[in-house]
Parts: sequence; C-alpha cells; structure tokens
Amino acid sequence: MTRKTIRGVVAMLAAGFVQASSMAEQAKVPELTLIGMTAIPHDTRLQGIAVGGLSGLDRLPGGDYLAISDDKGDGRPPRFYRLSITLDPVRHRMRVRLNGQVSLRDAHGTPFPTDRSVVDPEAIRHARGNNVYWSSEGTWSADPARRVQPAIYESDATGRILRRFSLPAAYLYDDNRTLGAVSNGVIEGLAVGPQGTVYAINEAPAYQDDQADGESNTVMRHRLTSFDPKSGKPLHQYLYEVPGGRYSVSELLAIDDRHFLSIERILPFDARKGVMARIVLSGIADRTTDILSCPALTSCPAVPMTRAVLLDLPERYQGRKIDNLEGMAWGPRLRDGRRTLIVEADDNFSKAEESQFLAFAWRNPMFGPGD
Repeated sequence: MTRKTIRGVVAMLAAGFVQASSMAEQAKVPELTLIGMTAIPHDTRLQGIAVGGLSGLDRLPGGDYLAISDDKGDGRPPRFYRLSITLDPVRHRMRVRLNGQVSLRDAHGTPFPTDRSVVDPEAIRHARGNNVYWSSEGTWSADPARRVQPAIYESDATGRILRRFSLPAAYLYDDNRTLGAVSNGVIEGLAVGPQGTVYAINEAPAYQDDQADGESNTVMRHRLTSFDPKSGKPLHQYLYEVPGGRYSVSELLAIDDRHFLSIERILPFDARKGVMARIVLSGIADRTTDILSCPALTSCPAVPMTRAVLLDLPERYQGRKIDNLEGMAWGPRLRDGRRTLIVEADDNFSKAEESQFLAFAWRNPMFGPGD
C-alpha cells in the first residue's frame, strides 16, 4: 500500500466511513464476492496423521500458505501445515494441496507430548525469515501447578520455540470466574502489520471486562493489542466491541497498522445446520482510546475501534453449509485488480464438519498497487 493510499483511507474513516459511536448504523462498504469453495476430505492423512482442526491461515511471500491445527496433543502432535491453494475465479473453482507438516517443539527442540495438553494452537502468521508466530490458548486448571497460560510464540522453521511474548493480564488465566481470560476463549486472532508489528485479539472478553450473558443485545468488549516484534512486549491496546452476545472473534488480519479484517462467528452452534459468521472491517481512529493500562473496562470509559460488517454469512450461503470459520489470509491479486481473501474452517475432527476453504474477491480503495 502506498503512503498516499493510507492517508486517503485514514481521511475516509475520519470523515465517517465507519462511525464508532453508532454500532447499529452500518456504512456502505465494498462487497466481498465468493469466487471459490472447496474442502479437504475428512479422512485425509498426512505422514500417517489425520488432517484437521485447521484454526489459522497465512500466506507466505512465495505464494504458499501456512495452516495451524488446534490439535492439543490428544494422541496426535501439535503441528502446522504448508499448503498450496489455486484459484480459477472464472469457473469458481478452488483447489487445496497439502505439501508438508511440521511438529511444534519446545525451546529445547523436543516435540510436544501426544498424551496430554500442553499447548492449544489457534493462530499462525509468517514472521521474519522462515520463522512463524503462533498463539496458544494454553490449558486452564484450577490447580495452578497444572495450569498452562496462553501464549504467543515465535518458532523457527523446524517448529522449535525461540521466544515467548509478554501478554497483558486480560489474556492470562486467573480464577476463570471473575478475573482474567476465559478458558478456551483467548488468542484466536493474530496478525502482522506491514512494518512487522504483531497484533492479537481475545476470542472472548476477559471476565473483568463484563463477560456477556448470551443475550443478543449485549455488546461484548474485546481487547486488540499491538506488540513490539523485537521485544515481544505490548505497545498499545484498543477496545474492539462486538454487538450480539453470541458472537466471538476467531481471526484477525491486518490491512495496515490501523485497519483490520476479522471473523466473528456464533458460539455455540449446531454443526449439522452450519455456523453464522461475519467478516468485519475495523479501524483504530485518532480518537480511539488506548486501554493498555485499564484493569477493567467496566471502570474505564473508552472510545472503541470503528467497525463495519463487510459480509454476513448465514448458516447456509449460496447453497453450501458454512462451517466453523477460524482462519483468514490474503490470496493473490486477480487480473481485474481485485484482491482475494481466503477463509478457512476448523472441522473439529468431526465428520459433521469440513476443513472448508472459501475464496472471496474484494475491490477496495484501501489497497494500493501490488500484491
């Protein structure tokens, strides 16, 4: 994206392209057009290990993709995959090919165990060189000795952990009732900006930030945090509001260092019917409040990030059941200038669900020339 384009986008948002003060009032935004859909068959195996649980997706500079499995080590190693994805937008065809897998390893290079949960991988992004960033929701336990805290890791190409980021308190487990992160509801959204800044968002709000009661008119308060890629320490944090008490945030993708796409989907869901989801455009405006030092959002007045829904996905969309969408990455630019967006579903290793891939085309003035 060119600097001129970025300035234009900021001006557009400031002029009211998306109004943070009125979440019910949606601005007219460029549409996403479905151009392809496919799925990895449920019984697919790679190197003798079942393929499934795909919860994060990212595009590599060479055009291949990384996908991480949320397998916790229940008989199979925590791991990520290397994929290739081809699109034929004219015929609305899409193909996904598995090219390899890497077992995640601890800092000593030892693969994580397959007989107990130590990590719960949820998101993955390409880092410098051949390294990767990935997030884990850890494992909640009432026994502090058995509790594994959520984390953002940087690993090398072999899967070995190189370092761990410093997480703010809202992303860490406390009592799982009144304070801290919600068990199995922590960092599912991970993004990297064009300058290397790392961003994360919690799937469910922390307890102290007024956890929703499931009512449809509830506004849920999530925290989007930026991290210094060198030190791994948090830089800023912003209020990301989600209307509708049943929606949670399952993915985050950076457009630039102020604008993001995210997936919000309804929990719980009936896998036989499909999953309602939406793709949202959000932004950090000049008046958006930095809440990094706020211990509880119920006591800190804050201006939230801006937001606009790009696409509402019902349980069935264009004749196909929508599954549990948890991954999102950029695809290649099309010949007509539109940018593609690849969205991925987690099959939860269930025959009732699919490891689904959807490709959308998006013509948007936010994108400058190039890929």
